[in-house]
Amino acid sequence: MSVLRPDRTSCATCGQTAGIFTCRGCSENFCLRHTNEHREGLEKQMKHIIHSHQQLKQNITGPTNDQSCQSLLQQIERWEQQSLAKIRQVANDTRDQVLGIVRQRTDDLKEQLSKLSQQLDKAQKDGSYFEDDIRNWLERLQKCQHLFQEQQNTQLYFERSSVPFISKISLHDITNDALPQSSSEGLYQRKLTKYTDDYSNSPENGEYSRGERSLRFQIEQYSRNSSILFGIISKNSLDNDNPHENPTFYGWGSKNLVYRGGDIQANYDGYKTDVQTDDILMLSIDCDRETISLKNERTQRTYVLQIDLSKCPFPWRPNVRFISN
Repeated sequence: MSVLRPDRTSCATCGQTAGIFTCRGCSENFCLRHTNEHREGLEKQMKHIIHSHQQLKQNITGPTNDQSCQSLLQQIERWEQQSLAKIRQVANDTRDQVLGIVRQRTDDLKEQLSKLSQQLDKAQKDGSYFEDDIRNWLERLQKCQHLFQEQQNTQLYFERSSVPFISKISLHDITNDALPQSSSEGLYQRKLTKYTDDYSNSPENGEYSRGERSLRFQIEQYSRNSSILFGIISKNSLDNDNPHENPTFYGWGSKNLVYRGGDIQANYDGYKTDVQTDDILMLSIDCDRETISLKNERTQRTYVLQIDLSKCPFPWRPNVRFISN
């Protein structure tokens, strides 16, 4: 009569010797020899973790972290000094221009008044003057007054250029790259349906007075009769204004129309309403440079508008509308 014996479990390492010890961690079975080797392997991994932990702890509290911080602070210091140097240079040059122009005009005006004074004194003493002389002196005096008034009305012009005079500095913290982006910065994405869709009244819609913001929209269905509107309006504008007639609206619409604070023009700066179904359009708002841009990712065409703050003051609100019939 045969006797049934339980199946032997082989060693997970060699596969030949019986596995008489079971690891509570990995639940694998090992023979006596390979049990010791398995444990030694775990001890080596533990030592590696402890060493890495100690090394990281030293780096955090040691000079490496301080050096990294100091390097960033030094870069900021250099940027500050270079920016101040640019400002001082432009200020000094402009100051010299002001002094030179004012002195020259003042000297010229004094010379004309001196000649006129001599003629007036002589004519008054001699009594030899007539209507033509009076008329001539009056015209010359009025001309001098006009020149003086022009000098008083001289103003400085502060240029608003799309190219910044001083480069903007900001901290790029790569540890936050994977985090959800805030409502005031980054990228927002949404699909525009084939019926009426008004992002302007969406709860995600924000108000912007500084920084940059990008809004990405996908057109689910576009036809020849569709109507689109991409741009911004000032929060100060009336809510019941027709979006196409809003005096603060800057942006792009259907039929190649471009809106610039009450000025509507077709094909401005080469703009074409080249939109198709499934197109992705990105509206970017740059408050610091006072510009907005619209990019069609299919055609790679980008259109830019410079915003006149007197027509569309901060804060700005995105004005995006889509109607497909």
